[in-house]
Amino acid sequence: MPLLDIPTLNVIQLGLGFFSTFFAFNSQGFIEEAVIDSAADNGNLNKHAGYYSLSIIYAVFTVANFVAAPIVDILTPKWAMVVGSLCYAIFQAGFLFLNEWYLYASSALLGLGASIIWTGQGSYLSQNCTKETTSRNSSMLWAMSESSLLGGGVFLFIVFSVQGASDQIPTSTVRFLQHFQMTLVSSSTTVFFQINILYSVFTVLSVISTFIFAFLRTPFYPETVDRKNYGKLVGSTFKLMFTKKMILLAFVFAYTGIEQSFWTGIYPTCISFTKQLGSNTNALLALNAICTGFGQIAAGVLSGLLGDKVRKIGRDTLVLIGTTVHLIVFALCFINFPQDSSLKKTDEMGGLIQPNLAIALIAGGLLGFGDAIWNTQIYSFLCDTFPKQSAQAFSLFKLYQSALSCAAFFYAPVLQLYWHLVILVVTSLFAACCFFYVERISRDKTSVRDSYNFEEDKVTNLRGDVQYRINENEQHNSGNLKKKLGECKSDNYKNINILSDVTMTSRKSTDPDEDVKF
Repeated sequence: MPLLDIPTLNVIQLGLGFFSTFFAFNSQGFIEEAVIDSAADNGNLNKHAGYYSLSIIYAVFTVANFVAAPIVDILTPKWAMVVGSLCYAIFQAGFLFLNEWYLYASSALLGLGASIIWTGQGSYLSQNCTKETTSRNSSMLWAMSESSLLGGGVFLFIVFSVQGASDQIPTSTVRFLQHFQMTLVSSSTTVFFQINILYSVFTVLSVISTFIFAFLRTPFYPETVDRKNYGKLVGSTFKLMFTKKMILLAFVFAYTGIEQSFWTGIYPTCISFTKQLGSNTNALLALNAICTGFGQIAAGVLSGLLGDKVRKIGRDTLVLIGTTVHLIVFALCFINFPQDSSLKKTDEMGGLIQPNLAIALIAGGLLGFGDAIWNTQIYSFLCDTFPKQSAQAFSLFKLYQSALSCAAFFYAPVLQLYWHLVILVVTSLFAACCFFYVERISRDKTSVRDSYNFEEDKVTNLRGDVQYRINENEQHNSGNLKKKLGECKSDNYKNINILSDVTMTSRKSTDPDEDVKF
């Protein structure tokens, strides 16, 4: 008997693919502004091209989530992730020959690819999970994916430590990259390996992830999708969007987008702009990335080790822990950072104390830990609750998340840190309440699932988590029908589908969301 079953191996391979993709993408993100600044000095690019690129990525990512689900359903999650990964490779390759219009076009393509690859990830994960394994598998996948953040942080720390103390990212990074310059002189050729070396590596890593996705096995519990009915596939996302559960979950998804923008952009900026933390604040920023990565991995490993015990503890309990951790972090940020640290370089005191490096790094780790708790439990909930519309559910998750991340980055340049913290505290509490309510109504109605199709009860043994209970009245009615049919000798009755009759006469859902047919 193998040590790991096929669904678990599928999830591990999926995690390796995402590690490879986002190790490259996160690492290039650390030096992207430096590279663009250097190119701008030479007149090749607009100095603000990096900001324009980021806005294009988020804008397309948000809109593309509306069509991501049908694309994933048509291509299948496996090939959708292959296409998405190629979009990342095309974007990376553009830095080998920097061109402004190519940068904008590839940014738009990356936004589309991101929506497809993340929706495909959620759908493929759902099709390799049962109720007993959703928490473990989603946590394992999250830990493997987010370990790329740790790798990128180590890379960034090396970049800024080798060249010494500095708080100017463009100058220091470009100077460091010059260490990679190699000049090979032959009789007629001089080859310069400089920035191209790094971006060649990033491109190769993205291509490797494409091959990893291409060799994924067929999901162990595949969904049945009518790929000929394109209109139905597109409309299914909008139908699911307006169900009771998804409306409530929208606030949960929105909070993850706001806090994601905080720990990925606003909080690192606070560290970099707080001069009292040290002279080489960019190296400290790298240490923060490492701490955040450790926090992400620790939460993922913890949730994975708990495994099926999560079902006994309850997802709402873990979300409560994640919310509490984040509230503690927001309090630490208030006392440790100046209010203008999110906007400009400052020597001011923190809210209550002098800025302290240890507190800043601990807060960074706790931010990652809380973020991982939120996301792993959302993954687990969506896999459990929407197994037959996983693509639609995950596309809506990414839609709300990316939209609010985009909004947060939009208002970030005009708000002081303390206003960011107020927004985060209010939205975290509201999101937690919404999650508690949705989890409760889902637990109370375990007899029927949102994606329920009763005809599939004839093959319930194929999937451990598709064990819909027939109530006592249904069993009684079914028994009576069987008895009567057994007494009937007419051939016309021999071909009656008993289960189908029971379905039409005695099964009735009490949850308005369950009546949605896709």
